[in-house]
Amino acid sequence: MAIVQSKKTIAICHYGGEFETNEDGSMIYLGGEAYAVDLDENMQFSGFKQEIAETIDSTVDGMLLKYFLPGNQKNLITVSKDKDFHRMVNYYKDSDQLEVFIMKEAPPAKTPKKKQPARRPQKRPAETDMGALVPAVDLGQSQTNIPPLNEVIDIETTTDITPIPINPFPLSTTDSEPHIAAKQWENLITGVGQRFHSLAEFREALRKYSIAHGFNYVYKKNENQRVTVKCKSETCPWRIHASRLSTTQLVCIKTMRPTHTCQGGTIKPAFRATRSWVGNLIKEKVKDSPKIKPKDIANDLKRDYGIELNYSQARRAKEYAREQLLGSYKDAYNELPFFCEKIMETNPGSLATFSTKENSSFHRLFISFHASVSGFIHGCRPLLFLDSTPLNSRYQGWLLAATAADGDDGVFPVAFAVVDEETDDNWRWFLTELKLAVAGHGQIQITFVADFQKGLRESLPEIFGNECYHAYCLGYLAEKLNNDLTGHFSHDARRLMVEDLYAAAHAPKLEGFDKCTNDIKAISPEAYNWIVRSEPEHWANAFFGGLRYNHMTCNFGHVFYAWVSEANELPITQMVDVLRGKMMQLMYTRRIESTQWMTRLTPSMEDKLKNEIMKAHSVQILRSHGSKFEVRFGEMIDVVDIENWDCTCKGWLLTGLPCCHAIAVLESYGRSAYDHCSRYFHVETYQLAYADSIHPVPNVERLLDIELDDGTIVVTPPPTIRTPGRTKIRKVAPGRVGPADFLKRQLQCGKCKGLGHNKRSCKEDHEGHLQASGLNSFDIGQNL
Repeated sequence: MAIVQSKKTIAICHYGGEFETNEDGSMIYLGGEAYAVDLDENMQFSGFKQEIAETIDSTVDGMLLKYFLPGNQKNLITVSKDKDFHRMVNYYKDSDQLEVFIMKEAPPAKTPKKKQPARRPQKRPAETDMGALVPAVDLGQSQTNIPPLNEVIDIETTTDITPIPINPFPLSTTDSEPHIAAKQWENLITGVGQRFHSLAEFREALRKYSIAHGFNYVYKKNENQRVTVKCKSETCPWRIHASRLSTTQLVCIKTMRPTHTCQGGTIKPAFRATRSWVGNLIKEKVKDSPKIKPKDIANDLKRDYGIELNYSQARRAKEYAREQLLGSYKDAYNELPFFCEKIMETNPGSLATFSTKENSSFHRLFISFHASVSGFIHGCRPLLFLDSTPLNSRYQGWLLAATAADGDDGVFPVAFAVVDEETDDNWRWFLTELKLAVAGHGQIQITFVADFQKGLRESLPEIFGNECYHAYCLGYLAEKLNNDLTGHFSHDARRLMVEDLYAAAHAPKLEGFDKCTNDIKAISPEAYNWIVRSEPEHWANAFFGGLRYNHMTCNFGHVFYAWVSEANELPITQMVDVLRGKMMQLMYTRRIESTQWMTRLTPSMEDKLKNEIMKAHSVQILRSHGSKFEVRFGEMIDVVDIENWDCTCKGWLLTGLPCCHAIAVLESYGRSAYDHCSRYFHVETYQLAYADSIHPVPNVERLLDIELDDGTIVVTPPPTIRTPGRTKIRKVAPGRVGPADFLKRQLQCGKCKGLGHNKRSCKEDHEGHLQASGLNSFDIGQNL
């Protein structure tokens, strides 16, 4: 039966991740890869599975397909036949996308072997017959045809070339268990007369054979027509010779001394396990577990094959396997021109641009999808969070990002860039491209929450002019205060000063700000002076002129940075496409979820408003002066101006929701509090943010041998040198940053009470002791 669809449907196929169950029983799919597959009109279930298998480079054998019913994230539905497939398509016939989860059937459990009873030890005779150690071999021949152990078998003088299986270590008495995976390689070399299609096939079989039996070898001859190999042990007689058969391409083992006297099973194996060979060996393991650690790879290889690798060797083998699976990191940079063209072609109105240095090496890449910018302009508050995170890829680099907050306080990625270094110039370039992307949708006044360093303090007003406000990130500000405190302050004293800084920033009125800063002054006058010079008009609610809706730190986009940490080891084009897929899925999921909401406000804002409505029952209205009303709540008296949507408590202005004082006045006049909430918190506006879709980008596959004279732009990787040690990745904590997130207890000296050293390493007589209290002597106004 053919499937008739009114419009084109795209199946988002997830593979390689896992499900996690939330407290309410709903499931969420984490990790893995996402692929887009078109559903044709006449597609059948078998054809759909085959197209998925070709897309993910797998087979249909054991493939399971599952999906969620619309609006139900708790039960997975299995697709096993055409009828199930047609039903799934019919459920999503009105949607332009549907999500399919690809799994593999678990192999049948093996029946455990029955444990054999322990045998009683038997006495051995004083002298053992050497012939008794040779296992009997039945090849349909008499026992007299089996050659002695150390006799050279030569096919040139022997008429019978039937392969003779031989135990290579008849004298070995090792009791160690054979390596499970390598056991399959024990009989790859069977003896004289065995044939191979090429010398390369013979060398590969020899390599695996040596690993399975635990010995090393050296080449005596390694030519195009013949290969001669002997055991690495000087006194061991094991030797093998193979060469091409005349008039054919076949290779045959012609001479072999089949036994070892070196006890090869007890020596360290796998000196010939090269990076590429091990990479091909672990390719499937890396494909199934992309985040597997080099340490685990080394342990698995030692357990399964007896191959001993150090951390660096395992890491290089993993990089090779990833390149074989995902493509070359180097080639990915050369694909950037074509990749940017495809982004703007498949997503009209998007901005994808890159630049190189004079030597054609990669410099920076900017990506902003039309659906993201349009959703920010029409459905999100004019509030952007600027932050960065390092990339742990082969060529390292940094990712700069601008994220917004939707009406439900969810992360809404707007634009991001990949740069070679985090510099003032790269931040200035990112802001210039960001303004270009936003300017096409009209002029709006944006509030930026960002660091005050890295050139942002100068670049934001220069690029956006009077159209923006710059709110200093409170997390970065508090961290700088803590670093600049050079006096002998205890951990508790530092904690109190940082907590007072947070309280001063949140204080809505000047009186509260002064109280908090005076508490800091009581601990350290120098710290108080630091606060005064730190431009409070950029971070304190009592002075700040923009609207940041109580978002004080720039780490709001922690969900987006978690995506980056999952994909930052991929080649640059694939990393960008993974982020695109995550953003596409996020917009689709939230668009569908919002259609189920039955309230006027988004769920989180609905809860906040109801909490204020409950408190409004305890508010007493004293008297009115036109549109202004004096109200009492507990011991506090405030004035509400309902015409200007203002209250002296500043809660209405800072949050965008009417405070309990305003709600009490509004209800006394029969007005609805919902009509006086910021429009960004209404469900209708929220749905505007996710009205557009981000479309898939086709796979970028360019030929490597590009001619330079055809006008093609060549992009080479950045000349980044990996520094010794592990790359330090900033772990972004979900939620808002508080004093405890960065303020760690420091070592305190018992002699001078200073921090950062102990009594033994104290330098009390040096000039550092002269600054017994205070901060670093610098002008914060110049360094901000």
